[in-house]
Amino acid sequence: MYFPYIDTLIRVNHNLAGTESFILYPGMEYGSYEKWWPDRGMRPTSHEGIDFCYYLDASGEEQTVSPALRVPVMAPGRVAAVCRDYLGQTLFVEHEVQSAERFLSVYAHTVPDSGVEAGLRLSQGDVVAGIADTGGRRNRMPSHLHFTLMVVAEDVAFEMFDWDLINRSNRSTLLDPLAMIDSERIIRRSHNHRKKKMLDDRFGGA
Repeated sequence: MYFPYIDTLIRVNHNLAGTESFILYPGMEYGSYEKWWPDRGMRPTSHEGIDFCYYLDASGEEQTVSPALRVPVMAPGRVAAVCRDYLGQTLFVEHEVQSAERFLSVYAHTVPDSGVEAGLRLSQGDVVAGIADTGGRRNRMPSHLHFTLMVVAEDVAFEMFDWDLINRSNRSTLLDPLAMIDSERIIRRSHNHRKKKMLDDRFGGA
């Protein structure tokens, strides 16, 4: 399966017009234990997906997405569940594929639009949310879209769709999104100069 999700994300956000690529710093990629925001230490569990936050604009300058970012769904489906997360709310969208398990895309740290609730039918590219404004939070985490792909056993009840199902359950399997989306529009960077600057600003370079 292949989904041009980055192309869709750019298309529904006019302020991203001309964007060539999104940037993944260490900690923003699937499976990482690093923190990419200005905080010390490591994550308690590996990263469940990828984070869309930084991108190169039409002039090649690095930018940060704003809380005005609109969140589209990557493929036709229906909203399976909505739950709270530690930065906003998480949307689980189930897609129809020929499989013994259920295939879902997950959009976290969002503010769902009015009327977006379990059971809502969606077409590819439909906008379902904005992203949570996290600029005033104590950890100074920039606003971003967390994106996860997963498969879930057929008999998992909708009431179980939450973050325990994502990262602490034997009833679900996480997938690397970069293997299934237009990852040629992703730039991986080995050094996070933004985190260093934010840490220096927060802790005085100590």
